[in-house]
Amino acid sequence: MEAGATAGGSSGNAQSSPASAAAAAAKSLLYHDYANDSKLSISLRRYKLKDQVVCPNCGQFHEPQGTHLYDYHQAVDEDLMCQICLQPLVNPLDTRCGHTFCSRCLHNYLKIQSQCPVDRQRLVDADIQQSSILVRRLLDKLLVVCPNVDYCEEVLPRSELEAHLLHRCRGAVTRCIKSSLGCTFQGPRSALQSHLWECPYRDQDGGKNPVMDGEVSTIEIQRTQADLGISVVGGCDTPLACIVIQEIFPDGVIAKDNRLLPGDQILEVNGEDLTQATHYQAQQLLGQYYPVCRLTVYREKAEESRPIEKEEILKITLNKVKGRQLGIKLVGKRSGPGVYILSLVPESLAALDERLRPDDRVLEINGIDVSYGTQEQAAHIIQTSADKVQFVISRRSRPQTPDLIRSTSDNSTTATNYSMIRDNSPSCQKCHERLVTVTKDPLETLGISVAGGLDSPRGDTPIYVTNINPLGSLGRTKQIKKGDILLSINGSSLLGLTHNEAVSLVKMNTDNKVVCLKIINGPETSHNQGNFTPTWLFWQQMPRMCQTMKTVTLLRSPSGSLGFSVVGGVDSEKGIPPYPVYVKSVVLDTPAAKDGRLKCGDILLSVNEESLQGVTHTKAVDLLKMADGAVALTVVSWPGTIV
Repeated sequence: MEAGATAGGSSGNAQSSPASAAAAAAKSLLYHDYANDSKLSISLRRYKLKDQVVCPNCGQFHEPQGTHLYDYHQAVDEDLMCQICLQPLVNPLDTRCGHTFCSRCLHNYLKIQSQCPVDRQRLVDADIQQSSILVRRLLDKLLVVCPNVDYCEEVLPRSELEAHLLHRCRGAVTRCIKSSLGCTFQGPRSALQSHLWECPYRDQDGGKNPVMDGEVSTIEIQRTQADLGISVVGGCDTPLACIVIQEIFPDGVIAKDNRLLPGDQILEVNGEDLTQATHYQAQQLLGQYYPVCRLTVYREKAEESRPIEKEEILKITLNKVKGRQLGIKLVGKRSGPGVYILSLVPESLAALDERLRPDDRVLEINGIDVSYGTQEQAAHIIQTSADKVQFVISRRSRPQTPDLIRSTSDNSTTATNYSMIRDNSPSCQKCHERLVTVTKDPLETLGISVAGGLDSPRGDTPIYVTNINPLGSLGRTKQIKKGDILLSINGSSLLGLTHNEAVSLVKMNTDNKVVCLKIINGPETSHNQGNFTPTWLFWQQMPRMCQTMKTVTLLRSPSGSLGFSVVGGVDSEKGIPPYPVYVKSVVLDTPAAKDGRLKCGDILLSVNEESLQGVTHTKAVDLLKMADGAVALTVVSWPGTIV
């Protein structure tokens, strides 16, 4: 994709391009014409103008084949400016004489004159090449302002604007979900919900737009009851980073609609963005009642079932030492072009440096592009280097957030929010053990209701308090609250029992005059009069003793896929504390989906007896990839949040 110059305003750059000026004039005219209207009216009318086109990539007005326009948040370094358009470089190209221009600017210039625009040296297409990866990365990171200033104040890297406009921006132009039936509505995303109430095509086609694999889909569901009938996991404050459907309950609204599946990611509900929502925020938004519930969702394709990877570009310089070898073994791959690091010789300069890793792809050596080179070419450049060797390498790793939804270039913000889901943690301070002793009449009950236990309707959980009679023997003491976990009664453990076994044990001990309960303070408390229902985050805080482990054995499909993707793990380089490895998605028609026991949000403890606790994400993925034949997974499965 080619992007381009600025629409002026915030960058303070020297001049604006003709396209930029035209766009600014168009916007100025539009806002002048409708200055007395509401913001909604302004936006709706500007989107309907026929002589201008709102670009889906940059969100600005320009001709269909015109240069993309950006509003830069800060002044841009002059070294990153094109000397033809005087704007920040877009898809930059280097000339033989050492100058850099936008790709489109330079090609258009060469159609008129076969010379460099700066020093007038003879120049043809064969004398130009793509700029280095480092320059392109610097340009991608330039901060731009979302063009839909009436609705959005987002400032983000230039490379992320297209995804922002497509999936998150409330002011981005969008069409009605009934456009395939003939609806001509086109306006800001925030106005779509209101339009749907009046859409003339609303009741046609039964509202049954299909959910497409590998695409963002928007569907409408008639909400005939308060709950949607699903459970969800994840959120921007968890390693899953997005909201995922874990379970669909029979006879619920979603089940009757029959389009959504476990593993579908919910990006938006009734115009509200969930990609930036915490787990609790998503719970509140999904719980709001609308007669018609509009959901924007994403479903992974089967071929995407292996962990999605992101590319990290690193620049690493190694100094040569006389009499010492660098110790880098290079290799090619049948699966594609390029040169990769096979291994590092122990005690060599590269091994002691510890920055290069096996499977790194070498893109450049000393400024020479070897992304499509051979082992011999790369080795020759290294051997003939004088004092140092400068590598630009590509390293692939699993992002915490799908690229579709959000950039993962900065993990530090979300990492600090995962305080409730750290591995090897006895959980938060609220979840400490304590003893509760009550003296009562032998014929009096404890006055509490409990749920949970092995094989309970929501899965394997410890026994927890759902309701308390304030006039009962425990209610009068006010020493226990809804959500507390019951560990034992009069010294008899309640862990590892079914619900019926636990209730029977409690009843047996209520005949005593003195009853002693060992409990864990619940990390959530309900002040509602109804029964307490724990969320998915509630269970993530449980100490190890409350976990029930199960083994799920899967056979790889003929394509080699197990059918699920993972997130989490240790990132030692960035100092992030250890987090469990989570199942993020389970893909339809794969071994994991057909087996049915593995759920989104499950914690993986081991694979074929190889522990996944305290390992990096990359290591966890490697262990899963290398496991052949019958793959035995040790899993802790907690129920999701009901909405």
